[in-house]
Amino acid sequence: MASNNKTLYLIASKLGLGEEDKVLKKAAEFERLLQTKNMAGSNITDTSKIVICLDLAASILGADLDIKSAVKYSGLKTSTYTNTKKVVQNLLELNSDRLSTTMLCLTLQCTGVQELADRILAEYQRLAKVEVDLNLPQYVCMAVYQACRMSKVKVAKSKVIEKSRLKPAQWTKLDADWTKFTDLHFEAAKKKGRQTKKSAETVENEELMEIDVPKVEEVFEDKIEPYEDWKKRMLEAAYKELKELEKLEKKNVTPRKSPRKTPQKFAPYKSPVKTNGVRLLFPLDL
Repeated sequence: MASNNKTLYLIASKLGLGEEDKVLKKAAEFERLLQTKNMAGSNITDTSKIVICLDLAASILGADLDIKSAVKYSGLKTSTYTNTKKVVQNLLELNSDRLSTTMLCLTLQCTGVQELADRILAEYQRLAKVEVDLNLPQYVCMAVYQACRMSKVKVAKSKVIEKSRLKPAQWTKLDADWTKFTDLHFEAAKKKGRQTKKSAETVENEELMEIDVPKVEEVFEDKIEPYEDWKKRMLEAAYKELKELEKLEKKNVTPRKSPRKTPQKFAPYKSPVKTNGVRLLFPLDL
């Protein structure tokens, strides 16, 4: 136990791993390996590294560890802790599902740009001012994305960002840097991508062109209709026309209306006679 770091032992005791000798030895080994790796652009403290190393060692050896307590003692937020743990896993090569250009191109269905993506990665590593771990997912995703951009191959940007494990703001910044880099060092590949697109469009247009084929006039033989068939056909046509005329005549005929009978107002009597302003009901000459 004396060989272990005092800070490592202290944190392990708080996490309930003080009696786990194998976990402590494995975590100390991870810590030593991590010191040889370059974590450029990372603000991880030594305490956070120790907690993450203990977490990884405990998960490998099957020891119980409270994740909430680990996040608490690391001094990081839960999301930051998770992302940092993945970075440490990649640096220590503990992640069997490590992303590669081959896997990403297969996922995005753009295997034609894999060679260019590998060249971009190699050139970026060669010209980088600091040591860069190209096994990190953000670099693999950016190389494939830039290769697709230069080759005019459409891919789902949201999927690439998701695979990179970066936030949108981080992706935008990295994208701007890599765009300048690829445009400067891979201009020939960019022009080739444009030519490839034009040639593909030309082939497609040629396939859509119609080829004029001279039409062969069909020769029809004059057929003479037998008299009986002609007679039958003409009679049927005449009978059909006659039926239609009868229907039209029936529609046009309207029934006659009987004369209107107006009742006599004072029949059978005569209209009453007025005499000297007196109305008589009977005539005077009786």
